[in-house]
Amino acid sequence: MWVHNLTVLEAGYTMGGFADPIRKGYLLSEKIVLGRKGSGATHGTALRLLPSRRSRLDDRRKSWSVCPHLSCPDELLNYYMASGSIMILLGKCFCHDCYEMVLSRRDLKEFIDSCQHMTDLGFQENFIDPLFQINRKAFRAKKNLTGEDTSQWTWTCCPHVSKEGQLESLYTGCNPVFFYEGFVTCNDCIEVVPTASLYLQTLLECEALTDDQLQEVIIDQLYPINRAVLEAVGHYKR
Repeated sequence: MWVHNLTVLEAGYTMGGFADPIRKGYLLSEKIVLGRKGSGATHGTALRLLPSRRSRLDDRRKSWSVCPHLSCPDELLNYYMASGSIMILLGKCFCHDCYEMVLSRRDLKEFIDSCQHMTDLGFQENFIDPLFQINRKAFRAKKNLTGEDTSQWTWTCCPHVSKEGQLESLYTGCNPVFFYEGFVTCNDCIEVVPTASLYLQTLLECEALTDDQLQEVIIDQLYPINRAVLEAVGHYKR
């Protein structure tokens, strides 16, 4: 499990962070590698943003630091398909091992030095788009879908990230957002929502979203929120 609580000094500014391991997800002993060709437009190709939406993404300032185990599509595929959880916090994207490394050292320098640093556009193209595609593969495998069988609602989100206005207060309060086996949750819900019945998820006001809906409701909202946080801590002045 991932527990969020600590203060780390990173290159001139303080970042509220972590303390004990948060949620690892259950990593399989063998990595699963799936093919990428011939999957078809319905359930295999990466999400294509409209040109107007993509043009609004910042392609100048580096706002994201993605750990080396997630910044390469092949590594991201193996990690996510093996039930690895991903944590996004203050412009940083952690796998569980990199998160534990930061905890053990009580410092972000080694993590930052090993990261791929991306603009909003680079983060979309090199992390978010591949994640959408991989999650569709994982969803189909989990549901035993074959051939043309498919479902567009491949994400389940807790209300603390999907309800209007909740994401900003969550993220600016130095709280992480998790991506895990098709679930997008806050730290409080990561232990509850993935194991809850559909009935309980409904009572908790969770939402089932398509890729496009997740992009619009969460990802598109996250970009300006993250930039505002980094502006406030002087990230772009370093």
